[in-house]
Amino acid sequence: MTTADWNLQARSSDRVYQAAGNQYIIDRLPRADAGAAANTLPRDTAAFTGRERELRGLVDSVRRHAESGGTIPVYAIDGMPGVGKTALAVHAGHCLADQFPDGQFFLDLHAYTAGRRDRPPAGALFDLLLASGARPSQIPTDLDARTALWRKRMAGRRALLVLDNAAGRSQVQPLLPGAGGCLVIVTSRRRLLGLGASQSAVPLALSTLPPEDAVALFAATTGRDRSLDEAGAVAELVRLAGYLPLAICLLAARISPEPGWLVGDLVADLARATRRLDHLRAEDVAVGAAFDLSYRRLPPARRRFFRRLGLHPGTDLDQDAAAALGGTTPDDARRHLEALYRDRLVDQPVYGRYRLHDLIGQYARALTDQAGAEANAERETALDRLAAHYQRAAQAADQRLARDSGCPAPARQQALDWMRTESANIFACAAALPISAGHRLTALAAAMAGYLRGAGPWDRATALHQAAVVAADRVEDRGAQARALLDLGEVYRLTGRYLSAEHALRQALDLFERADDGLGVASTLTQMAHVQRRTGDQRGAAERLSEAVAGYEKLGDRRGQADALDELGVVRFQIGDHRAALDTMRQALAIHRELGDRSGEATALSQLGTFELLTGEYPPAIDAFERALAAHRELGDRHGQGCALNYLGAAHCHAGEYAAATAVLSEALTLHCELGYRPGQANALNYLGVVACRTGGLAAAEHSLAGALALYRDLGSQPGQADALNQLGVVSRLAGDHGAAQRRHEDALTLFRRLADYLGQAEALSNLGDLLLAKDEPGAALDRYRRALPLGRRAGNPRAEASAREGLGRCAAILGDQGKAADQLRRARAIWLRVGAPHAARAVDELLEGLGRMAA
Repeated sequence: MTTADWNLQARSSDRVYQAAGNQYIIDRLPRADAGAAANTLPRDTAAFTGRERELRGLVDSVRRHAESGGTIPVYAIDGMPGVGKTALAVHAGHCLADQFPDGQFFLDLHAYTAGRRDRPPAGALFDLLLASGARPSQIPTDLDARTALWRKRMAGRRALLVLDNAAGRSQVQPLLPGAGGCLVIVTSRRRLLGLGASQSAVPLALSTLPPEDAVALFAATTGRDRSLDEAGAVAELVRLAGYLPLAICLLAARISPEPGWLVGDLVADLARATRRLDHLRAEDVAVGAAFDLSYRRLPPARRRFFRRLGLHPGTDLDQDAAAALGGTTPDDARRHLEALYRDRLVDQPVYGRYRLHDLIGQYARALTDQAGAEANAERETALDRLAAHYQRAAQAADQRLARDSGCPAPARQQALDWMRTESANIFACAAALPISAGHRLTALAAAMAGYLRGAGPWDRATALHQAAVVAADRVEDRGAQARALLDLGEVYRLTGRYLSAEHALRQALDLFERADDGLGVASTLTQMAHVQRRTGDQRGAAERLSEAVAGYEKLGDRRGQADALDELGVVRFQIGDHRAALDTMRQALAIHRELGDRSGEATALSQLGTFELLTGEYPPAIDAFERALAAHRELGDRHGQGCALNYLGAAHCHAGEYAAATAVLSEALTLHCELGYRPGQANALNYLGVVACRTGGLAAAEHSLAGALALYRDLGSQPGQADALNQLGVVSRLAGDHGAAQRRHEDALTLFRRLADYLGQAEALSNLGDLLLAKDEPGAALDRYRRALPLGRRAGNPRAEASAREGLGRCAAILGDQGKAADQLRRARAIWLRVGAPHAARAVDELLEGLGRMAA
C-alpha cells in the first residue's frame, strides 16, 4: 500500500509515517469528547514475522506481573535503524490490549524522524492528555503540572502506552504513568541505560533477524510461495540485505509488483553493486536515509571517527585498533566507541570488541568516498596507522611466544589470546594494504609466522606468505624475501604440498647463501630435510640434517641444533640405524631441557615415544605422548596437539585399547581438519581405519582407509600410500575378497621395497601369509612368514617379529608339526606380553589351548 493509500484513510488530525518497508502507521488522537477508552495503537502489520523469543518473553513477563497485581516494569526496546523495533512494540501492544482495557496509547517522540525535531515532553503530554479525554482548557502549560495531571488521570487505570522513537531518559521520564498497573513500552535507537537505572526498565535489545526468519519475512511481505527453485536465491538476498528487516521489506517492495522478476536478478544486482545501499530504497524510504538520521545527531569529531571505523577491513576491533584507525588516543577511542554503541551504530558482541553491521559499514565507507580525491589519501593513511598498530602488537606477542622468551605463563597466554583474536583482522589488513606498503606487509607476515605455524589456518597463512614474497621482491628486500620464502616453504610442507615446498625452499636457500646468512641456510636445510623424509628420501634427508647440525654448532645455536637433531633421530630410525637414532633423540631432548624449551621438549618426547612405539614399548610410548600432548596444550600449539594425538591414538591401537584410540584419533582428525593439515588428516584416518578393522567395522574401515589413501596419493607420500594399501588388504581379506586383498598387499610390498622400509615389508609379508592361510595354502603362507621374520627383527620391531612367529606357529600346526607350532606360538606370546599387548597374547593362548586339545 502506498503513502497515498494510507493518507486516504487518515483524518486531517492524524500523523502518518512509515515504520518499515511498506508498513505505515497512523498516529490517531481520539476526539476529546470520546466516551470509549482511547486506542491510538496503529494497525498491526499482517507481515509480522519472527521475534518469537523476544515477543514471548515480553508478553509472558507482562502477564505474570499483571496477574500477580504487582508493578509492571517499563520495557525498553532498542536496536539499530531498521531492525523492527516499532513493529515489535505495536505487535506486542495488540497481543496485550485485552489486559489493559482502560486505553491503549501510541505516541511517536520523533527522535529520528526526517524533518522533525524531537517531540518535547510538554508537547507529548499535551497529546497524551487529549487522547485520554482531557479538554484543551483543562491542560496546564507547565511541564510538571502536565506530568502530575497525566499521572492523576492514569491512577487506578490499566492502560498501555507505547512511546516510540525516543531520544533518551529525559524525554521519556515525564511521560511515565505513576500507576503500577500501566504497561509502558519504549522504543529507541539508543540504549536507554539511564531509564534502566532510574526506572529499572527491562531492556530488550533487538539484533538482525536469524537467516530463517529473514527468509520468512521476505516471503510474507512479497506474498510469494517459497519455491525450492528460488530458495537459494532468497537466502542469498536476505544475507546481502544484512538480515535487516527494513532492507528486506524494501527489496520485497521492489519485486512484489513484478511477478515476472526473479529473485536471482535482485541478488545479481546487489552482488555487483559497489554501493549496495543505493538499491535498498523504495519511494522516499531508504536504509541509507535511516542511518543518516542517526549519523547527523553525532558531534563532528565523532562523525569523523565513525567514518574511519568504516575503513576497518576486518570483522571487529578493540579500542587500540580503533584509536589507530581514528588517529586518536585509546581513551578517546573508547569514549567514541561507547557513545556509538549507545547510539546503536556499533555493536559490542563481546565486552571490549566492537563491530559495524555490514550495511552500516558500507554507509560509513560511502561517507568517506564523498570526500572525493581526499578519500584515497585518508583511507591509505588510516590503513597504514592500523597496519603499524597490528605490526607492533604482533611483534610483541611473537616475542612473548618465542621459545626463548622466558615469559611467565600468564603473559604467554595473553599473547596467545591476542593472536587468536586478531589473526583474522591481520589477514584482512594485509590484504587491504596498497602496493606501496610492501615493507609493512612483510613485517606483518614475519611477526605472524611463528603463531600461524602452530595454530593455522594454513590456507590463510599460505596466502599471507605468498603476498609477503611478492612484496619483498617488489621493494628489493632480499633478506625479507628469503625469510618469507622459508616461511612459505614450511607452510607448504605442513599442508603436504611437497613439490611447492621444495621449490620455495630452494629459492630461499639460494638467497641465504648469497647473503652468507648461516642461520638462514641451516634453517632452510632443516626444512628441506623434512620434505625429503616425507617423500621417501631418508638418506638425502640425513645428509642435509647433518649439514644443518654442523651449521648450527658453528653458530652456537643450541636450539637450532636440537631441532635438527630431533628430525635426524627420526630419519636414522627409518634408515634402520636404531642405536644412533636413540642416541640422537636423547641428545636433542637433553638440549631442549637444558634450554628450558617446552616446545622443543614436547617435540623430542613425541620422537622418543615414536621410537618406543616402533620398538614395541607401548606403555612408555603412551606416557611420552601424553606428556608431549600436555606440553603442546599448555603452549597453545594446535598443530603439535594434533600430531601428539595421532601418535597417542596409534599407541592405544597397538596396545589393544580401541575405545581410547578412537576417542583421541577422532579428536586429532577434527583438529587437523580445522587446521587444514592434510598429512595429519591422512594419518588419523589411517589409524581410525585400523581400529575399525580390528573391532569388526569393515565398512567403516574401508571408508577411512580409502580416504587416507586418497590423501596420501594427493600428497605424494609413498610411505603413507604403502601403509594404507597394506591395511586395506587386511579389510579385503576379512570381507572375503581375496583377489583385492592380494593386489593391495603386493602393491604395498612393492612400495615398501622401493622405500627400503624393512618394517613395512615385514608387515606386508605377514599379511600375505594371513591371506594365504585364509585361502588354505599353508605352504605358501609359511614362505611369507619366514621372509617376514628377519625383516621384522632387522627393523627392531617386536610387533612385526611376534606377528611373523605367530604365523609360523599356525602354519606348523596345520602342517602337523605340533612341537614347532608350540615353540613359535610361545615365543610370540612372550613378545606380546613384553610389549604390553595382552589382547594379542590372549589370542595366542587360544591357539595354544587348541594345540593342547589336539595333542590330547
